[in-house]
Amino acid sequence: MEQSNYIQITTYCKKTKIDRDFVQALEQYGLISVKVSEPEPLIAEDDMPEIERMFRLHKELGINMEGIDVLNHVLKRMQAMEKELFKLKKRLELYE
Repeated sequence: MEQSNYIQITTYCKKTKIDRDFVQALEQYGLISVKVSEPEPLIAEDDMPEIERMFRLHKELGINMEGIDVLNHVLKRMQAMEKELFKLKKRLELYE
């Protein structure tokens, strides 16, 4: 199991100028996971690039949460298909 570093949501939002409500909306849609902690919830360092990517989609392109959810789902499927294609190419090389 991978070890991940965490940062408080308020600290992250101040540094990146991303609205806290946006981060909470991402969590509500299940696009990121938030670790419940006292005194404040935490987000994983691994999720930060994803949050910033989704924020740009929302802010620059005006895509709503439902659209971001769909795009995120399609992107993950494409990445899985790319991995599978890479594995199949490697297996095919054995027979050539």
